[in-house]
Amino acid sequence: MDFELWEYSEPGIKRKLYKPGEKLMIMKVVFEEGAEGASHSHPHEQLTYCLKGDMEFTIKGKVKRIQEGEVLTIPPHAVHGAKALAPSIILDVFTPLREDLLSDTSSV
Repeated sequence: MDFELWEYSEPGIKRKLYKPGEKLMIMKVVFEEGAEGASHSHPHEQLTYCLKGDMEFTIKGKVKRIQEGEVLTIPPHAVHGAKALAPSIILDVFTPLREDLLSDTSSV
């Protein structure tokens, strides 16, 4: 996998994975205003840091908004989705490694 390439994950959303550690990985995600990340769940713990913008997350049915400099956590198996209220950039940190993302070969 080439960790320097961006890939489009959903309309208005692109992401870039960075070379992971042994049990921890990070991904940068760029959202156009109004772009939505579909609700999903995974067995990984996730920490999301907002580098820029204004994001609304729905986690286990509860809405949480984060803006530049703020962090939220998503527990393992929690159904969650996101919407960009403004052009936004986030960093997602996962543990353990998201093998499903690391094996994806689509890129831009």
